[in-house]
Amino acid sequence: MKRWHHYAFAVVAGLAAGAGGAWAVIHKGLNDGRLSNGPWSTALNYGTKDTDSLTRASVALRAILALPSTETVYWNAATDSDGIPLDGSCTYAMTGKPLDARWWSVTYYDKRGYLVANAANIWSFSGISVTPAEKDGWRVTIGPDKVDGHWLPSAKGQPFELTLRMYNPGAGFRASPKDAILPVLKKERCA
Repeated sequence: MKRWHHYAFAVVAGLAAGAGGAWAVIHKGLNDGRLSNGPWSTALNYGTKDTDSLTRASVALRAILALPSTETVYWNAATDSDGIPLDGSCTYAMTGKPLDARWWSVTYYDKRGYLVANAANIWSFSGISVTPAEKDGWRVTIGPDKVDGHWLPSAKGQPFELTLRMYNPGAGFRASPKDAILPVLKKERCA
C-alpha cells in the first residue's frame, strides 16, 4: 500500500471517530448545570449567553427553541417517579397541583423528540385544562387505551418522554426550582 493511502486512511478514520464521538456526546448532552426534581430534569442555562456549546448543540438537535429560564423552564422526564423508563405499553397516572407559572403544559414525545401520531390527535395537557374542581389536584392518564377524564395517548411498544414547559415561572419557583412541586408519574399497569 502506498504511503498516501495510509495518510488518507488515518484522516478518514480520525474524522469518523471524531464525528461519532461528537454525535454520541450531543445526543447524550444537556448535562451541564443539570437540575433534577423527581423524574423531571432540566438545565437553567438554556437560551442564555452563558450556555455551553454542548448544550447549544443538544438544544438545536431537539429543536426546542429554548428561551431563558426567566421566561420558560423546560423539564424532561424519561422515567416514572420510581426511576423506571417510560413505556408506551403501560398506563401511568400523572398527578399534580397547579404549577407556579403563568402557563404550563406537558407534551408526549418519542425518544427522538418527535410528536407521536395518534387517532385522538392529543399530544399535550396544559394548565388551562385544569377545571376549578381540580384546583387542589389534577390527574392525567397516560396510556394506550382511552379513559374518561384527562388522557394522553401512548404508542404501544414504544418508549417515550414527557416535556413539561413552564412559561413565566413565578418568583417562588425561581427562588428554589429544585424544591418545586412537580407532577408525579406512577405506573399503574402494563399491557
